[in-house]
Amino acid sequence: MKTLYFEGAGWSGADISIATIGNCRIRTAFHLDNGRAVYLEMTGSERTRYSTELYQWQYTGFVHYCHYITNDNPNDDCNRYNIHLKASDRIFEYTETEILRIVNGLGASFDEIKVVPDLGGYRVFPKKNSCSGLDGYNYGDEFRFNPELLRRRKKVYQNIYEVEKSEGKEYPNFSLWVDEKDPGVLHLLRHFSGYNKHFIIHIDVGNTLADWLCTSKETHLGRCGW
Repeated sequence: MKTLYFEGAGWSGADISIATIGNCRIRTAFHLDNGRAVYLEMTGSERTRYSTELYQWQYTGFVHYCHYITNDNPNDDCNRYNIHLKASDRIFEYTETEILRIVNGLGASFDEIKVVPDLGGYRVFPKKNSCSGLDGYNYGDEFRFNPELLRRRKKVYQNIYEVEKSEGKEYPNFSLWVDEKDPGVLHLLRHFSGYNKHFIIHIDVGNTLADWLCTSKETHLGRCGW
């Protein structure tokens, strides 16, 4: 199976995310059969009694960005190399089947599309060298999803969540994300009164939660949170 992965860039806990493809905002970068690279971003919305005629389905998708990726001026590709889509591709039923149709209609030949869940490890935009500007893309057709690593990451997340609840936080507010270069490493940012602490955790060591937590080490968090 030739799979194109999308980053879940919205709130996975939203009603529409749960009811549809796993996220209400998705984005990816990928290659067409002729080798050209494309960036695609879309969102889904639920029809309500206040919705306009644009909402043809219970869950309607909208393409926000669809453009070729070049080396000329990546930060301006969305303006200079925009791909003009027909109406049925700009507004569509928010399903995996319809998204696959749109992707392949651009000149690709994928068998399926999948939205990577929270902590799945795919981010379309790589770590930047500065706080602004674009520094290339991570491609969804080159990403390799690892369900075992996702299972381990979720166990660590649940543990930290329970720790913060036990400390009296009604709403735990830590951040946990996957290292860009090493999928076996997690970054944990915990927020305290007036300061933060950043830790790295190796989940590719051993087989139990205790093994992974034993690797936790406080480190400096670089500029802009990277």
